[in-house]
Amino acid sequence: MDYNEAVKFLFNSIPNYQNKGKTALRPGLKNIKILSKYFKNPHNKFKSVHIGGTNGKGTTSTETANLCNSLGLKTGLFTSPHIYDFRERIQVNGKRIKKSFITDFIKNNKAFFSRYDFSFFELTTIMAFEYFKYEKVELAIIEVGLGGRLDSTNIINPLISLVTNVGTDHQNILGDNIIDIAREKAGIIKSNTLFIKGERQENVDHIFLRECLKKKSTFVDASSEVFIKTISKNLTERKVKVLYKNETLKIRLKNPTNYFLKNFHSAFLLYSYIKEDFKKNNSKPIMENNVFKIFGRWNVILRKPLIISDGCHNVEAFYQVINEINNTFHDKVYFILGGIEDKNWNKIAGILPKAYKYIITEPSIERAISCNQLSSIFKKNKLHYIIKPDLNEAISYCKAACDSNDLIFIGGSLFLISDYDEK
Repeated sequence: MDYNEAVKFLFNSIPNYQNKGKTALRPGLKNIKILSKYFKNPHNKFKSVHIGGTNGKGTTSTETANLCNSLGLKTGLFTSPHIYDFRERIQVNGKRIKKSFITDFIKNNKAFFSRYDFSFFELTTIMAFEYFKYEKVELAIIEVGLGGRLDSTNIINPLISLVTNVGTDHQNILGDNIIDIAREKAGIIKSNTLFIKGERQENVDHIFLRECLKKKSTFVDASSEVFIKTISKNLTERKVKVLYKNETLKIRLKNPTNYFLKNFHSAFLLYSYIKEDFKKNNSKPIMENNVFKIFGRWNVILRKPLIISDGCHNVEAFYQVINEINNTFHDKVYFILGGIEDKNWNKIAGILPKAYKYIITEPSIERAISCNQLSSIFKKNKLHYIIKPDLNEAISYCKAACDSNDLIFIGGSLFLISDYDEK
């Protein structure tokens, strides 16, 4: 078995939420506990931080790992989904998991895996834990896959749990209202630990506070602990001054958006607590030039014409993106949009500006909402659109139609923007 065969086994032989949606889910912790027992509980061999939330959990996880790397900590990072390469999901100190490890992991355990109905995400989760044990990481940053309470990652006992925010996404799985969704996400809070809420939300914060009281855990509101002032901002970066306790730092962020700043706010607070826990008082300074790039989050992929991509995929994320677009300098906006079918497209379409020119397309994934389905929703909402099923064709059309001061935006799903190689 080679690397390609190993990855093929994961994607084709195992139920995969990325391709199949809800039918691939295995709710509950039964299967991951079986896997953990088989591998002798690798998640107990390192310290961890658990990060959930509706929007921003992947960005916060990646940024936290980056900051911890600056402390000199050997840091693992587990996120999902990947955009270009499966190995994006599992990293140590910014380097992707070794192909040889994936190959050996599947080859040596394939017979055991075949005895059970494990999901793609369950196997990927245990692979990450096993790799972090193998690499002897000091700390692992673990992003929740979906929800929290019943997510496969929820067998860890983290130093800190954090929820970025709560919004309306995956309602067919997590609940049809924001209170039920919040309860699912609060399920990552463990007894006698620290819990951080990234964004203040009066309508749901009491859910998390109550869970903390129940489990004798400490509730921290990130917005009241760290203060960040913007020094300057342009299309591709933001310079900030960070104030925390007696520490003042000037940092350059390679993403200028307000929603990225919210995520960095949470990441910096996590970093500060981790720094104290590991007693890194004489740590390396945080990189002034924070040059790492998070694919799929406000990536400026071309300047003339200006093309920006973002994996916005729910109502709250679209609100944020629209606000950022409206704060950029442009004449017309060409919005190339496509996504997966289990999102609330009626509600999304209801908030889309009618002044934009929409190009409806489809990501190359089984769960994609069809152009015809999306066009009927756009028609109902009186949005101006054309259909270009192929993303590259859609981009070419926009390039030919737009003027030098126009903006081409690609969004609606990480799966869509993965069809365009922006590397």
